[in-house]
Amino acid sequence: MSSFMKDVVSEVLQRNRTSAPAGAAPPAPSCGVSSRENCPHTCAQPGKCSKPGLTLQRTNYQKEQAARRLAVLSGHPSLAQAPAVRQPDSLAAARVVQPAKEPAADAVPSREMAGQYLSPLLLRTLSPLEQKDNSPRTNPPLPRVTPDPQDMLAPVRLPAAGGLEVWLFPRIRDDLRPLLGSSGRNYSSAGVISEASCHPGQLFAAEELLAGESELESDISWSVDGNFELKLFCKDHHMAAAKLRELTAYMQARAASPVRVWISLQPGRLLRRYFSGGHKEAIAVIAGTSRWNSIGIAEQWLQRHPSSGLYIRAEQGYCILSGTAGQMAAAAPGLTRLAAPGE
Repeated sequence: MSSFMKDVVSEVLQRNRTSAPAGAAPPAPSCGVSSRENCPHTCAQPGKCSKPGLTLQRTNYQKEQAARRLAVLSGHPSLAQAPAVRQPDSLAAARVVQPAKEPAADAVPSREMAGQYLSPLLLRTLSPLEQKDNSPRTNPPLPRVTPDPQDMLAPVRLPAAGGLEVWLFPRIRDDLRPLLGSSGRNYSSAGVISEASCHPGQLFAAEELLAGESELESDISWSVDGNFELKLFCKDHHMAAAKLRELTAYMQARAASPVRVWISLQPGRLLRRYFSGGHKEAIAVIAGTSRWNSIGIAEQWLQRHPSSGLYIRAEQGYCILSGTAGQMAAAAPGLTRLAAPGE
């Protein structure tokens, strides 16, 4: 027992002796000591003195302080107060343990606070999330992209269906003229209509809509077993765009019908070139789903109208009825109904 403990025990025993009544006889010592003054205990029976059960427990203050610091850093202030170690009353009077001050509920431990409590070795063991710098960072502003103004003279594709492809070139560049075949033409705008297959309606549209247009020049490529291509040239790109829309609408008319009929009472040079009509002959072209379908439909109509005076001629994908302009004008209503549903 250390000298400090001996002093504390002696002071307690001295207080007990001074508080006893003056007239009371002191009991005989029972711990084997010759005199009661030399016995530090209070014995009830001789020879059966039992020493008081004084249990001393030494607190590990280093562990206690480390636990409190870690509790502060982890955000659990309730863990910062370690349970008090029960000590004897004599020691409690000599030493008073001050309770740890709880941190504020909204206090967030920072790296500076951790540096005050933890050693550099413990700081290295912290997770990257705990070591992350929480300082606000702003992303650099994105560069503003200003769109280029639309060139009104740039080539544009016009809407079309049924396999047609329509392009308008408001301004013909020098490197585009050889591709358009307009090297010898003095025009500033052009338009192109193309389709993967040819049918008579393309020629009828060009014959009807381009006749008498002195400001327009056309170039047509058409063959039964080839591709259709029509080129327009003019000096006003607004006129070219309008004419391209008219031609497209005409060519797409009744495109979904299984039978299509085109009639011309006075065929021009373009129709006579491809359908071999005479100068005084009117023509009607009947196109079905196949060559024999076209021939069969035309023969059915001729048998129902034997006095029409029209003659039939078959080509690869269509058949041609020809006659005078009067004969064709009389037969036109009945021929037109062939393309109507149910006929």
